[in-house]
Amino acid sequence: MFSKKDLRLLYELDSHYRQPYSQIGKKLRMSQQLISHKVKQFHKKGIITGHCPLIDYSRFGLLTFIVFFKVHYHNEASFAKLIEQMKTQEHITGIIECDGKYDLAVIFAAKNPSSFNKKLKSFVSENPALRDWTILTTVVEHWYPRNYLVGKEGTHDVIIGGDREELSVDELDKKIIAALTEGKKRVVEISQATGTTPKTVLARLKNLEKKQIIRGYRLVLNPRALGIATNVLLIKYRNITGEREEEFRSFCKYNPHIV
Repeated sequence: MFSKKDLRLLYELDSHYRQPYSQIGKKLRMSQQLISHKVKQFHKKGIITGHCPLIDYSRFGLLTFIVFFKVHYHNEASFAKLIEQMKTQEHITGIIECDGKYDLAVIFAAKNPSSFNKKLKSFVSENPALRDWTILTTVVEHWYPRNYLVGKEGTHDVIIGGDREELSVDELDKKIIAALTEGKKRVVEISQATGTTPKTVLARLKNLEKKQIIRGYRLVLNPRALGIATNVLLIKYRNITGEREEEFRSFCKYNPHIV
């Protein structure tokens, strides 16, 4: 069983994993040593499996496409091998293993639908196990805090994608973003990975946040390790008014179980 403080700690880490333990400790009345110990335990128990900066891909002139695959595989080893191959593809930005109708939900990034179509066809031709799929074009994403951890209603969301101005990003900024996506979270770690000074890294991070290229810092959590089941619902609607659509978005934002 997990205590309320454990869940509040996970909530704080998930809200901004780069915030100092001293800052979290003041909110939770918990020592930095105890926080450090609990975080190590969360990793050891497989509750925290990584770190995920929220990068607004639209600032790079990119669109994302979610492809739900039914995979015809012979055994678990061949399925695992397919996933490892997907991880090496630079245009694949996320993979979700599923039960039910689909086995995988794979997120592709591309400049336009034509470019995505070429990437998808090429990837499918190389992997005959991927026989059936459904494509969804992402218009905009809403990320909500994991309010179910602390049992409170949502109050805000982080919006990624959509019709946004493309911004210029130099090589150092790209290296810093790459270091974040690889799991580096502390300024010193990012500095070592990018070959620049901590002071420069800190200034660049603040600028990337100011430009809203980096929209947040979330944990990669394994809810099942907490005894929590997760589900993806695909909801189709048509002939809906703008007012009704806004009501639905508001419902999602304030529902603590929708993330």
